[in-house]
Amino acid sequence: MEMDTKNLDDVTSLLGPDDLPVFEHLNEDGAAHLVLICDHAGRAVPAMLDGLGVDVEHMDRHIAYDIGAAAVTRRLSELLDAPALLHNYSRLVIDCNRPLGHPESIAEISDGTTIPANVNIREQQALKRVDTLFWPYHQAVSNVIGHRWRVEGCPPVLFSVHSFTSTFGDEHRPWDAGVLYNRDPRLAHVMMETLRDQGLHIGDNQPYSGLEAAYSIDVHGTSPGLANGVIEIRQDQITDEAGQERWANILADGLRSIMRRDDIHRVQRF
Repeated sequence: MEMDTKNLDDVTSLLGPDDLPVFEHLNEDGAAHLVLICDHAGRAVPAMLDGLGVDVEHMDRHIAYDIGAAAVTRRLSELLDAPALLHNYSRLVIDCNRPLGHPESIAEISDGTTIPANVNIREQQALKRVDTLFWPYHQAVSNVIGHRWRVEGCPPVLFSVHSFTSTFGDEHRPWDAGVLYNRDPRLAHVMMETLRDQGLHIGDNQPYSGLEAAYSIDVHGTSPGLANGVIEIRQDQITDEAGQERWANILADGLRSIMRRDDIHRVQRF
């Protein structure tokens, strides 16, 4: 079923006065030479998109946002005194961790659920989502990285927090967490070793590959030569406050060790 959204063609902005800001910027003056991002933190939908035509219960599912990731990111920002950017809007409106035009950028179907407002979306309406929700977030990430770089005189580390489901279709995902990366192994390899030393089952570019599903760290980290990586935490481990606190502390310990490495604040392209 398609959703009639032609009345949006003349709208200049998707966000009204009661909508959330595009992103949340935490700890702007944090001392750590590290930038945290959470691309799928929120599940908000602009009011004028009328819930995308999706039954409301689907907005509680993993298809709408990364369950538990925002809470882990917020606590990690506190523990490390690091700036953090969290996107407030659902990946079903537009996925800020996919390149524009990618089939999952404005997905018509997600894990078997049709997203009516995305089916055969008109180009003009797609571009409104891009201009309203995609570019402002990525511009903010670039600005925060640039500020930290200017202040310290060397590039910060970029670390992205995500979560994944324990099963997907018929696939069982046994990992406690996965570490994703594209071409730069500096952060990822040390983080995997650190987590495995604690007896955790850690995937190497699992359950997704950073070569395919890590747009944000590729653009803001790998391309300019910043050390970067993604943590994917299994969602059943961070659904409550105790699990979120546990994982924030685990990651904080790992990142403190990584930040002490001689090669971590160098521009290096792989």
